[in-house]
Amino acid sequence: MADDLDAKDELEEATEDLREALHEINHRVGEGVAKLRPDSGIRKHPVTAACVAGALGFVLGSESRQVTLIGLLLVGGAIVMTHKRKVKDSGEIQPV
Repeated sequence: MADDLDAKDELEEATEDLREALHEINHRVGEGVAKLRPDSGIRKHPVTAACVAGALGFVLGSESRQVTLIGLLLVGGAIVMTHKRKVKDSGEIQPV
């Protein structure tokens, strides 16, 4: 009788552990999928997305090579500065 109760308790604990593990896996998968979806970044930062789209449209739509080159350099510089600021704000050391 006591063995049956111990087995039931162990089964309940194992079931609860399995539920927690599945919940954690679902959470991680959800985060991974959210990172892959570009619309989530646009929803979080709509002004930045609009500025990047406008800058890319200006750069790619220009007829002059000089304007295109300068625009690409400016967009690239802005991306680098934003990345450095993000790393600085997060406090994490990331490889270069």
